Amino acid sequence: MNKNLIKNYAMNLKEEDVINFANKEGVSVSFEEASLFLDTIKNNADYILDGHALEVIESKRDSISESAYNKLLELYDKYKKFID
Repeated sequence: MNKNLIKNYAMNLKEEDVINFANKEGVSVSFEEASLFLDTIKNNADYILDGHALEVIESKRDSISESAYNKLLELYDKYKKFID
């Protein structure tokens, strides 16, 4: 998939989008976790899209709940084909 398309999509996400997606995936995240997630994505978009998503996820391990971290790893495995 086109990296610019993914990046543009990510740059337009809001905290509510993250919270709603997390709920659909069966995990609850706080507004603060959603905000941290978005800030991380937006500040590291090119680095993530260049194949370093797992590294970025790991760097936030202590900043989010264990359930949110585990879900991020699960979703990374599910969607990595679109960014690798």
